[in-house]
Formats: sequence, structure tokens, C-alpha cells
Amino acid sequence: MTIEIYRATLKHDNGNLNLYVVSLSGEQGAKEQVMTAEKCPESAIVKIKKISK
Repeated sequence: MTIEIYRATLKHDNGNLNLYVVSLSGEQGAKEQVMTAEKCPESAIVKIKKISK
């Protein structure tokens, strides 16, 4: 298991939002965490960038 940190950019009604996510299950796991926490669809995620391992 590797801890990875991602920066997720979400498109919101009032602009964009950057979130930092710590994930053990890769980019897909980070997407799932963001969608669950923010209650948003996958289409609201503009991009996810890996910051570090």
C-alpha cells in the first residue's frame, strides 16, 4: 500500500474549488473520496493531479 496525495479541481456554480486528497487506492479512489465528500457527480471533477507518493 502506498499513500498518495492528489489535488482535485472541481467546477462549482460559483467558480472552481481545489481539494487535497490522501488516497491509498490511487486516482480512482481519490475521485470516489471527492465525490462522496462533496456530493458531486464525476463530471464536476475537472482534473486530478498527483502531488506525491
